[in-house]
Amino acid sequence: MQKHASNPYNPNIAHVFYLAGFIESWGRGIEKICSACKNDGVPQPVYTINPGDIMIEFTAPEDRVIRSARVTERVTEKVTEKVTDNERTLLLLLSEDPGYTMPQLSEKMGISRKTIAQRMKQLKKKGIIERIGSDRKGYWKINNQ
Repeated sequence: MQKHASNPYNPNIAHVFYLAGFIESWGRGIEKICSACKNDGVPQPVYTINPGDIMIEFTAPEDRVIRSARVTERVTEKVTEKVTDNERTLLLLLSEDPGYTMPQLSEKMGISRKTIAQRMKQLKKKGIIERIGSDRKGYWKINNQ
């Protein structure tokens, strides 16, 4: 949980991630995770170190779960009359995590990416959602109407 030497399991893959900009430096991941948890006022994660991997368990505070449920209720109430059941399901997923990608939404809903793209297009056309930021680092905003 403090500064330490980093020995990546596969230095070649780690180097590619570094060159691609996914990693800024070696040995700072755990430190950054702990710092982010402290800044957000959430419990520190529990680490389980196995021979082939490291598992990290995060605990979400109760009030954030309740707040998420309230947001979901508000979103559902405001747009119910304007959307189909399938679009409503999509909106509920986006209210859980606005950062979901189309492949992730496709997997969660069990439908093709093309179908997700069509439904997203309809929701954008209706003015219910909009994309904030880039395709890679952006998120979906559900408009309050």
